[in-house]
Amino acid sequence: MNQEGQDILVQPEPLHEFAFALYQKAGVNQEHAQLMADLQVETDLRSVHSHGTRMIPWYVRSILDGAMNPSPDIRVVQEGPGFAVIDGDNGLGHPPSTLAMQMAIEKARLTGIAAAGVHNAGHFGAAACYSMMAAEAKMIGFSTTNTGGPSVGAPGAAEPVIANNPLSYALPAGEERPIVLDMACGASSWGKVRTLQMYGLPIPPGWLLTADGEPTEDANEGQILTPAGGPRGYGLGLIMGILAGPLVGGLMSCQKLGDASSEHFFIAINVASFTDFEAYTAAIDQGIRIIQAAKPVEGVDQVYLPGEIEWRKREAWVESGIPLHINHLHDLANLAEELKVDICWKW
Repeated sequence: MNQEGQDILVQPEPLHEFAFALYQKAGVNQEHAQLMADLQVETDLRSVHSHGTRMIPWYVRSILDGAMNPSPDIRVVQEGPGFAVIDGDNGLGHPPSTLAMQMAIEKARLTGIAAAGVHNAGHFGAAACYSMMAAEAKMIGFSTTNTGGPSVGAPGAAEPVIANNPLSYALPAGEERPIVLDMACGASSWGKVRTLQMYGLPIPPGWLLTADGEPTEDANEGQILTPAGGPRGYGLGLIMGILAGPLVGGLMSCQKLGDASSEHFFIAINVASFTDFEAYTAAIDQGIRIIQAAKPVEGVDQVYLPGEIEWRKREAWVESGIPLHINHLHDLANLAEELKVDICWKW
């Protein structure tokens, strides 16, 4: 146990088996249960715990409560040479999102660039899960989502008007690791707020507003996130919610008002359709090294690329185990007891 007694190390493989078993007990088929375990444990390995296995109780209870379909009929409802739209049949968001990015990648091999959207599906986890699929295929990947009702204010607004829609770009490199940007359009993700609260750490000033629109650093009082960078984050969040919303047959966040469904949007750009891939990766590698070698300010060890810290943690945690907060594990243990699934860690 570490982090002053708050974390327990859990090995990735048994955690994966545990997650797989929970989904199967909830009625999710083997293929989708495997995919959920793959993506959520990988997200934990990249230290994005707010969107990893911590989400399992929410997803599974949504199924058990009848709010989410454990056996969706995922269908392609619109398709052309460079696009597709998929109906997720009110199921988990990860399977149709994976299919959408797979289709975008395959279409981009022929068209150079392709996009795919998903509607009528659940939360899709970490946006980087899907952009990184394109990077692995030697393409630039983009993903975004429209995550339910409004929770982020506009500058000057005393009530939320957009969802905290994330966006992710993944750009392949050559000898270096891919550059992976995964960011919320709010000042933070709600998951990060809950993580700080879980560890008893302060919420930075400027992140949260009360229900009356007053600034607060109390996570219990914070009902509204401020947009990242003021009008810039607000504008980005608004546009993401339209790409992953009305464009794919859904609604804008401000129109949902209690509707928990999500929509998702993906783009794959085939680098080789635009330029020589080897020349591209050589330029990216050189740029990465120049940025890493930039002189840091006092107290900073080095300048990092987007996603670099997550790559480093993944490499370390594959060997050492994933540090998970004890409250996170208690929530999983309660669900495991309910579903009669063996726990894979020691308290």
